[in-house]
Amino acid sequence: MKKRIFIVIDIADEAKRELLSYEKRWRNLSIKWTNFYKMRVTFEFLGQVDRKGLESITIACQNAVSILKPFHIRLDKIMLGPDLVQAKMIWGMIHIDSNILQLQEIIHEELVKQDFNLEETSFKPHIVLARARGNQLKGKKTNVILKNLRFKASGIEIMESQLRPNIEKYKLIESFEFKE
Repeated sequence: MKKRIFIVIDIADEAKRELLSYEKRWRNLSIKWTNFYKMRVTFEFLGQVDRKGLESITIACQNAVSILKPFHIRLDKIMLGPDLVQAKMIWGMIHIDSNILQLQEIIHEELVKQDFNLEETSFKPHIVLARARGNQLKGKKTNVILKNLRFKASGIEIMESQLRPNIEKYKLIESFEFKE
């Protein structure tokens, strides 16, 4: 059976609190804000993955964290996603710097070494802050710039997401710490 798999980065509690403080800007909309304990950076979406693929992802993540050290992630802005025309979510966007690019490159290289079929997409790492039903976000705009909002990335995690009507359930598959 295939599983819907993501690679995520945990977020420091202080950063989560600050991100959730923006909820009041959209108070008049019927949207569901992400639970504090489930908030993470969605770093890579790997799609529907079978057991062999999950083994490849696990090995790739183990190899990647053995190369990298912890680093800081800076958050840039809050925007609507996945695009303005069909916005269904409110996202916190991370600043793409050399550390993010290096982590992405190493994970991709390691996945290729494991013969994992990595789809070429323009995926942007982000934090899902809220989800909207229907067209609640249609025509809405956001101009929230996040200044000096940073947190330490200590490792990566493999997560499974199960989508059901009105419910999104997450399960931690495995966690990996960067080497100090």
